[in-house]
Amino acid sequence: MQLSELAGKKIAILGAGREGKAIRSVLAQQLPQLAVDVICEQAPKISNEIDWLLPELGDQLRVVVFSEAGLSNYDVLIKSPGISAYRESILRAVAEGVKVTSGTNIWFAEHPKAKTICITGTKGKSTSSALLSHLLRSTGQQAELAGNIGIPLMERWGVSTDQWVIEMSSFQAADFSGKADISVLVSLFAEHLDWHGNKQRYYADKLNLLENSEVAVVNAADPNLLELTTNLSNRVLFNHKQGWQQRFGDIYFADQLVRESQHLPLRGHHNASNLCAVLTVIDLLGLDARASLLALPDFVSLPHRLETLAVCNGVEWINDSIATTPAAVIAGVQAMPAGVPLVLLLGGYERGTGWQIFIDFLQGKIKTQEKLPVFAIIGLPDNGQRILQELKSAGIEPVGGYHLAENLKAAVAKAHSITGSLLPVSDSGLSAVVLLSPGAPSFSEFENFEQRGEMFRHYANL
Repeated sequence: MQLSELAGKKIAILGAGREGKAIRSVLAQQLPQLAVDVICEQAPKISNEIDWLLPELGDQLRVVVFSEAGLSNYDVLIKSPGISAYRESILRAVAEGVKVTSGTNIWFAEHPKAKTICITGTKGKSTSSALLSHLLRSTGQQAELAGNIGIPLMERWGVSTDQWVIEMSSFQAADFSGKADISVLVSLFAEHLDWHGNKQRYYADKLNLLENSEVAVVNAADPNLLELTTNLSNRVLFNHKQGWQQRFGDIYFADQLVRESQHLPLRGHHNASNLCAVLTVIDLLGLDARASLLALPDFVSLPHRLETLAVCNGVEWINDSIATTPAAVIAGVQAMPAGVPLVLLLGGYERGTGWQIFIDFLQGKIKTQEKLPVFAIIGLPDNGQRILQELKSAGIEPVGGYHLAENLKAAVAKAHSITGSLLPVSDSGLSAVVLLSPGAPSFSEFENFEQRGEMFRHYANL
């Protein structure tokens, strides 16, 4: 939807956060006579969070549940990503003729000549986006990083650059109506089912981005992804035997070893896979992907993503607060140093997620007579107790046992206690690793995963 279509219409912005503020700012610049309503279901905590409204034009803040907000009385709703497009009140408004759009869709409609690379995935999209923008700049390209990574596209209105690297969440992909030059799907497994409704819709919403792009870059190492994208005529594969691929963490192009895992700045096979996606994109742009690898040592990884906080008294403390699914926990555990006792902090907001995939992972290690990769597990509220019980019922018995903590501070204290008596492992010099990889959202103890990660650092006194 273009801005010209909003002129003279009755407009409501759904959501008063950073996205809503960015949308209102652009509307004020481009349509200076347009009044808007901003509707949110909870009042902003601080009054100056909404001082960007323009009461002289008739703007108003409405704090009301959407089902009682009379959404059908508006011509256009501009929705923030976190608000599900499948809420009954929104679907009812659409059925009655109300148009629903987003800041992302408006930006794409107004910037048709922008060169865009949109990256999505259940895990790895932020790291891949940041890594791509970093490597592109090393080739001499101007690259702007925006989107779900924390910089709404509407905040970058009017900016000129060679390449736009846009992290795209499933929320943004669901109703995406633009056209990306290149889209990338680095991983796919069930997530955010409370927003999307079910796994099938979540997959379809992710794939909507790929369908609305000139070229779709897809992870060939995932059989599910291969099957779901079989009919995409624009598909290009990575982790494919003829292109960029990771093998046990090493980077290959076809059969040629290009970079060994110890020379990569990021932990884990999943991050090596992300790098292969990035290199595939650089090749598609006609740039020198191999030359761009020279800039890898300068890449600073994003916080809260397998972030080493410190090594104290032989114990490495790692913050993976971004891990909000069991599949992400598996990736984190796999990235830990072999043979070093691992104390894992699990649990968070209860949303009914099943942990069978993690159980299968651990049982697979037992069946092949490998050492269980977890020495001890500490459960966090709200669902930590349930997770520990599921693991116990499956016959998984870590040497260091199960422990239930009343909060993150108590969990960190327990981790200190468990690791205090462990001796260094000869090859690594480490006596233990403490990994916060919760496998669940941060609510209700914390506002977001960033705050959870920072408090983990604080409680550990690192």
